[in-house]
Amino acid sequence: MQEKTLKLCVLGHNIKYTLSPKVHSALFEFLGERGEYGVCDVSLHELGGAVKKLMSEYDGFNVTKPYKETVAELFGHVGPVNTVCRDGRCTSTDAEGFFGDYEAAFGTPNGRILLLGAGGAAKSVAEALSKIENVQTFVFNRTYEKTKEFSRYGAVAVKSAEGIYDAVINCTSLGLGGEQAAPAELEFGGVKFAYDLIYSPPVTPFLESAAKAGAKTCNGLGMLVRQAIAAHEFWRGENFSSSVKKSMVEFISARIK
Repeated sequence: MQEKTLKLCVLGHNIKYTLSPKVHSALFEFLGERGEYGVCDVSLHELGGAVKKLMSEYDGFNVTKPYKETVAELFGHVGPVNTVCRDGRCTSTDAEGFFGDYEAAFGTPNGRILLLGAGGAAKSVAEALSKIENVQTFVFNRTYEKTKEFSRYGAVAVKSAEGIYDAVINCTSLGLGGEQAAPAELEFGGVKFAYDLIYSPPVTPFLESAAKAGAKTCNGLGMLVRQAIAAHEFWRGENFSSSVKKSMVEFISARIK
């Protein structure tokens, strides 16, 4: 067992619900290591000072809503960021976390897929989908202008959520407070799979509506676990084997449920 205690945390705003400390504590337990994982919940005007403090006092940190793109700009990184090293290297492990969990729940993505939202998380999902054959990605956001940025991922911006889709993925944070994240014009008829990046509550109004229409559903808890594992790979500069990662997912999931 290592002597040094790794000091990590998650940076965001209004994130009291986060399970990240439990996830990373379980990961430390699995690895037989000593580590601390805290929560840095700050407002936008406190963000710059918080980042400086984390860079000087922590071994690394994660980034969650609503700062994935703002922190990326601070480090001159292209694309959203969710993982930062003490030496300034940063990346996003969201795409890997999403794809691994979606595939485990539903199989390889296929057909027409609609993304709801245009923030950093949605961009990571669009990036993941852009690498898969036989997928057409569409993006809807209440502010249409923001969806135009998704052309870099080969995604089509739409002004309405109306249409026929094989899968719908909620990348907004609306369901966190129990709000209905799905646009009123979205009909789940024909939708086979509905995935919500939100994991608390475990069943959002979005997932509830999809399930009532007959869709198979999944929340983002598995994505949280998988992106956390990928973050540790980035911090450590080494990859865990696929068999070890599978065991990690099972171990962590059992600890946090």
